[in-house]
Amino acid sequence: MARNNYFKVSSRESNLFEQLVAEQIKIYGFDVHYIFRKFQKLDALFGEDPISKFNKSFQIEMFVGNYEFFETQNKIIDKFGINLQDSVTLLVSKKRFQEESSKYGTVDVPQEGDIIYFPEYGGLYEIKYVGTRNSFFAYELSCELFRYSGEEMDTEIKEVDEIEQELITPISKFNLLSDAEFFDGETIYQGNTVSESTFVGTVLNFDPSTNTVEVHSQSGIPDTTLLLKGLNSGATSGYTGSTLTEKKYINSFNDNTDILHLERKVKDIIDFSEKDPFSEGNF
Repeated sequence: MARNNYFKVSSRESNLFEQLVAEQIKIYGFDVHYIFRKFQKLDALFGEDPISKFNKSFQIEMFVGNYEFFETQNKIIDKFGINLQDSVTLLVSKKRFQEESSKYGTVDVPQEGDIIYFPEYGGLYEIKYVGTRNSFFAYELSCELFRYSGEEMDTEIKEVDEIEQELITPISKFNLLSDAEFFDGETIYQGNTVSESTFVGTVLNFDPSTNTVEVHSQSGIPDTTLLLKGLNSGATSGYTGSTLTEKKYINSFNDNTDILHLERKVKDIIDFSEKDPFSEGNF
């Protein structure tokens, strides 16, 4: 049956629906900060850019689509431990987003990889998918809890910019004088004990080929007249000097040095002395 020609949908009705959607989000939504991600060197294969920046943001209202607000969908055990995939679904008016983004000369569509900050709850969420299936006049943003990986934070939002200051620590390289062997992940210090030390840090990498040790999470000022001591290895060595490297270390609050000790014990459990361990000494 053909459509009734006496009823027509005008552009004014369409604009009314769009305004109603924007108004509902203003009434029932939350004020959030939308933060743009600026890619510096994007890996097209993996879709990653560890040196990307967050340097533009604006405030806008969004509606939380989750019934229980922030929710945890899955609990996954990966190489970093237990990964709680906290997620949230947000709705933002297309018209309102275009109005705000145009003030900063950026794209008028939300992009995967951008992050959203909830000032009332302190949550920082990364956009994983942008959809329009539930509304012609709003974007549906599927977001997961943001995991910091070394990006530069310069958003002029104090709570967000402090993430970089709290998590990133410089790395110093010490040129050792003796053939001491320090353990990766152990505490290194100068002084009689760790509690009385004038300098303390954590070994990131010991390289016996160059006889150097890289240290992060440092406290105090190193002194070339004092020995560097390893808390677990018992190694001691003087050094000629230290230099800051271009590397950045991201602190993890879930670091467990006991795991490192177990990995070192592998040498005592497995015998690697035979070239062919399956030959029973025939070769």
